[in-house]
Amino acid sequence: MSKAPAAETEAPPEKTTPAEHPALTLAGLQFFFADISRKTIVWHESGSQSFDSQIKDLREAPSSEALRLLTQEDRKNILRLIQGAIRDGKAGPFDVGGGADHRIPGIPLMAYRYELQDGRLIVVCFPSMGEDDSNPGNIALGLAPILQHFVSNSNRSVLLVDNFGYVRFASEGFIQSFGIPDAKLIMGRNIAHIQKRIGRTMVSLVLAALTRRASATGRGKFLLATGDTLELAYNAMYFQIAGTFGGVLFSGGLAGGDVDFARIFSICSSPMLVINTKTRMIVAANKAAMKAYHLTTEIMEAKTITETLLHPKSYAALLQAAEQESDVAQSTVVNSLNGQTKKKRMKAVLLADDKAPKLVLEARS
Repeated sequence: MSKAPAAETEAPPEKTTPAEHPALTLAGLQFFFADISRKTIVWHESGSQSFDSQIKDLREAPSSEALRLLTQEDRKNILRLIQGAIRDGKAGPFDVGGGADHRIPGIPLMAYRYELQDGRLIVVCFPSMGEDDSNPGNIALGLAPILQHFVSNSNRSVLLVDNFGYVRFASEGFIQSFGIPDAKLIMGRNIAHIQKRIGRTMVSLVLAALTRRASATGRGKFLLATGDTLELAYNAMYFQIAGTFGGVLFSGGLAGGDVDFARIFSICSSPMLVINTKTRMIVAANKAAMKAYHLTTEIMEAKTITETLLHPKSYAALLQAAEQESDVAQSTVVNSLNGQTKKKRMKAVLLADDKAPKLVLEARS
């Protein structure tokens, strides 16, 4: 490796130890090139390996140090790739980053030789997308509606991050559990750059899975952006599809196990109703409410609560109490559909929702 010219101030060069040199990693790799005469490797990081959410851009290190984090087999394949390009002008694709047992496909790399005007040789290497796959990113987009179908009625926190660290999908359960005001704040963003939105623990877990190219499972507390913690039993599955496309699929549920809240709602002995505040339609009623008020599914789907059980003024009073977060049950006249009219004490609670807040009414004995 040739020495760089001394600075004009003739300051002595700083001594660096091998441990201080940066090292190339595969997750988030855009390209790298080898400067043959200087025996160095220069590469571009997209930022997905930056835990402090800073894009490192171009990085450089001596060849022996730049590859130190890779396995011996990967180092050999990269050297074969460089040597092949020097000899033949083009080499690859060679797989790097595969599992030790080769059941996990690696990242195919291509290499091309370039000669600079001063006669120096460089070899440029980058992930190969494959001749038959002009846009593998379509696969990531195609997974989103499939995932949406399976988790649309689930409270599980599901997050899909592609091989380059970009968020491709987040379930409604994830958005709510992690307190994200708008999904657009994280969708299509590099996960290392949204730590303030989803918390340090989630970012670290996903980046570790991408770096190690390995899945993880466990139970732990996730530090949220608000400073609170969320305890989840989780699986972070690393996967690889169609050459260079892959990523991590995170799925987390309550640490005590997934709870069927609809079943709990249904078996509660107190009559409970859920009303869409925008349409005033009863969107849910537990078994106790169906029996006490003589409700039917057909009536719930056809008429608003102010056309059946409650006078508009009574409904307005309950909604106001919920908006004021009053803990006092309101005395309300309820017109059961069997023709009986009774006074009941009803506790009103307002639940936030992206489309329209939901009013929960619980009859107290």
